Amino acid sequence: MPIYRTTDSNKDARLQTRWYQNDYKECQQAVLTILKGFGYSLKHQDDTYGEFIFERKSETLDVKVVSLQRRQTAIDFVLNADVMFDFGRRKAVIAEIYARLQKLLNEKKFN
Repeated sequence: MPIYRTTDSNKDARLQTRWYQNDYKECQQAVLTILKGFGYSLKHQDDTYGEFIFERKSETLDVKVVSLQRRQTAIDFVLNADVMFDFGRRKAVIAEIYARLQKLLNEKKFN
C-alpha cells in the first residue's frame, strides 16, 4: 500500500510542502473546492488543528493546513492508496492538486 507524504525537505520536488501568502480560511476554502472537484468526499474536518480527511474509491487523503502567521500558510498531504502497485500515479495527483492550488492562492517563493 503506497503512502505519499509531503514535507519541506522531500527530495522529490512534487512532494515538497507548499507555502502560501494567504490566510487559513482562504487556504481551507481552496482545498475544499479543489478536492471536491477531484471526486473526494470530506469525512472529517478539525479547524482547531487544521486537519481534513478526504476519501475517494481506494484512497484516503489527509490534509494539514498550518498557518504560522496571518499570511503565511503551509499545506501538506498524506495520501494512502489501497492498491498494491501505484507506479507513481498518486505523486501525479498531489502535483496536480498543488498546481490547481497555485491558481487560486499566492504561493510564497523562497530564495
